[in-house]
Amino acid sequence: MFFPKIAFWIQILVSLLLGLLLGILLNPETGIVSALTLKPYLLWMKLPGDIFLNLLQMIMIPLVIVSIALGVSSLRNLKDLWNLGSKTLLYFIFTTIISVSIGISLTLIIKPGNHIQTQSVEINTNNSDPKLNQNLESVPETIANIIPKNLVNVWSKQQMLSVVFFGMILGIFFLTSRDTGAALKAFCHSLESFCLWVVATAMKLAPLAVLGLMSYAMVQIGFSLLFGLVSYIGTVILGLFCILVFYSVLILLFTGKNPLRFLNQVREIPLLGFSTSSSSSVLPYSLKLAKEKLKLKETVADFVLPLGATINMDGTALYQAVATVFLSQVYQVNLSSIDLFLLVGTVTAASIGTAATPGVGLVILASILYTFHIPIEGITILFGVDRFLDMCRTSVNLTGDLSCAYIMDHIWKETKPNEKN
Repeated sequence: MFFPKIAFWIQILVSLLLGLLLGILLNPETGIVSALTLKPYLLWMKLPGDIFLNLLQMIMIPLVIVSIALGVSSLRNLKDLWNLGSKTLLYFIFTTIISVSIGISLTLIIKPGNHIQTQSVEINTNNSDPKLNQNLESVPETIANIIPKNLVNVWSKQQMLSVVFFGMILGIFFLTSRDTGAALKAFCHSLESFCLWVVATAMKLAPLAVLGLMSYAMVQIGFSLLFGLVSYIGTVILGLFCILVFYSVLILLFTGKNPLRFLNQVREIPLLGFSTSSSSSVLPYSLKLAKEKLKLKETVADFVLPLGATINMDGTALYQAVATVFLSQVYQVNLSSIDLFLLVGTVTAASIGTAATPGVGLVILASILYTFHIPIEGITILFGVDRFLDMCRTSVNLTGDLSCAYIMDHIWKETKPNEKN
């Protein structure tokens, strides 16, 4: 750390605030510095953040593989795997459905889309992200492609569902072939130790990285559009806050622990997530915090957190629901009760497996808008503020993963040694 005597979360928070202030001052719309003058320095501004993220992403794939493999192998039998896996998956689906429902309800009540006149919105489809027009796979193709045909290709494209599947297959091998897999398992333990060492090293750069990433993000955001969409932004943020309250209620019900104490213990994770906009990049530190600070069982942390970073996107799901209903209001597309019911299922299914990287939520949103006959061009309205909201929803996604691991640590019990598989 740059200031060892100052708590790490305080370093992150101060860096976040300084980055916010610096970004506002340097934003061309303030008139202090022109865009032309600032342009050569922008890449240098986010260089510490790029180095920080690259260090974490460098070991993300191997860490996910070995964490899940070792987590599965530490179970006593396949019955434990089914028990923990089914509980975790049901929890993720349940919280995602609730998150989507919260988003739809708030948008219908607040009606942020009514505050924007469609004819006043300048839509330039030429500036749309080309990724939004990509061909989307069918459900059978998506399921089949979870099984990786080429591990190198999966690694390079960071296809996390395939990575998780490979890790689980490796873990089941360790679990069912304890003797023949001993050497490979020992290698995985060593690889995990190396990855955690890289995490500890990268964390020393975290405050400077947060400062650079935050200031860079604020320079990129257009204030005029930000203020024009204030009602939409407020709806998303209110929804994300409701999700945090929902997590707190679940923690209180299932663990009997003080949820405020839990949120206080994990505060570094949402702050890092806010500044990086990437759940997967923060995963290595989430694993470290879960084991060392929350004192969760390694089995639970190694299994739940990598899985959560892949399929548990409550904040993203809420954002997609709000954005869909918001754009339907902007373009005066009437969504019936059946449409809203289908929207819950569509967004829930779409958010599972959403890549945990910045901006990918817009790609998924495009397919949802197409499904409900809402002009996809409307996404261009959201481009200017998506980065800020991406930062907010990533913080909630990470908190959701940790809250699930915390709850599973309390409610899941391993089978006793003398129990049969």
